[in-house]
Amino acid sequence: MKAQSKRKKKLLVAAAALALIAASSGTFAWITSRDARINRVDAANTANDTTKIYEKWIPAPLVAGTETTKEVKVANEGTANVFVRVSYEEVLKHLADKGETKWGKSTDSPTPKYSYVANDSGLGKNMPVIDSSAADVVANGFKQVPAANVTGLEPDTELWVKGATMVHPVTGDTIAKPEVRFFHRVAGAPAPGMFQETKAEIDYKNVGADGTPAEDYTWTVKNTEYKFYEGGYTYKTVNWAKSSLPDELGNKTDYSLLGTSGTRHLVDYDYTTGVVGALNGVQPAVLSDQIPTGTAGGSKNGVQADTFAFTKSMIRIGYSEDITTVAGLATTTTPKWVYNKDDGWFYYTEALKPSAETPDLLKKLHFDSGMGKEYDNASYDLVVKMEAIQTTKEALTDASGWGMPSTGDTATILAHLEGKI
Repeated sequence: MKAQSKRKKKLLVAAAALALIAASSGTFAWITSRDARINRVDAANTANDTTKIYEKWIPAPLVAGTETTKEVKVANEGTANVFVRVSYEEVLKHLADKGETKWGKSTDSPTPKYSYVANDSGLGKNMPVIDSSAADVVANGFKQVPAANVTGLEPDTELWVKGATMVHPVTGDTIAKPEVRFFHRVAGAPAPGMFQETKAEIDYKNVGADGTPAEDYTWTVKNTEYKFYEGGYTYKTVNWAKSSLPDELGNKTDYSLLGTSGTRHLVDYDYTTGVVGALNGVQPAVLSDQIPTGTAGGSKNGVQADTFAFTKSMIRIGYSEDITTVAGLATTTTPKWVYNKDDGWFYYTEALKPSAETPDLLKKLHFDSGMGKEYDNASYDLVVKMEAIQTTKEALTDASGWGMPSTGDTATILAHLEGKI
């Protein structure tokens, strides 16, 4: 990953769903729970209700070939049995041109030469390729060429040099030349500065006596070009499962955090459509690579966002072995999780009793070593959303509850849960 990339990664988002669905017009009132928190993979339990997501999270940058601990389970701190289910919402911010870079002149439209904007989202605009070596020119012994000694510099570009020209006393051959650093210092950027990669035709003359410092030469700069990411950034969002509870604004939108903005446990987020774009409908994971089946020792399975964005699956969730399949429900004798490809939810196979906890669903996050430039500067949020509901048949099937139909894999899971009432 590039130097800027490792500071741009985001930690996971975890969101538990806990609230009260009120009774009206003869419908039942099913006690449910809702909470949300954000762990951010670039930089980053409190709950107001009685069913909570708990996690052991070790923050780490999203770097190819690494992994970090992300253990997630659900606890019932109430006084009644509940059924629980867990699913995901994903937010992947990535370079629109998938890591490809270009060079352009300041006179091009739109210009590739970056102008500083505080907290710039970079959406839909050319963004600079950062020159990470520019900040160290002084420490590495370079001297800036005075303005009087150079012609052709565009505004805010700087020429730094080190060493001198040396000529062999016998052959007259040049045996040493000065080193050159040339970059765009972005005006207005806070310390220690922002530097955009640039290139140009650079020449010098009037060297003077052997060993004269290069900053005292006469320099010429022509045809300056700036390196940039065309189109900047864009978002890919995925909603694995329809939320039956209102979102953060109290609206029933099928989402938990997508479509809203705010601060969750000291972490700011903005998933409004003006930022992330139009939201897709529900997209349950259906690829076998994305669905854990309870492999001994756990398994690594893909998320959906990078598959949709890049047709790659390099961001992966490490699941526990406490998972079964729909076909395996009939012979499951210990508490497990089961994924329903019909609706995108992971269901806990038992009623969760007061003061009890589920086994872990998630164990780790893995960042595959095959990550390419598509992932440069990317950031990724995984919203882990949870819903808890009363252990009654009506709560499972009523439209004011989970509304589970008696069709497909849902019918098998429904029958299993009804057997636990």
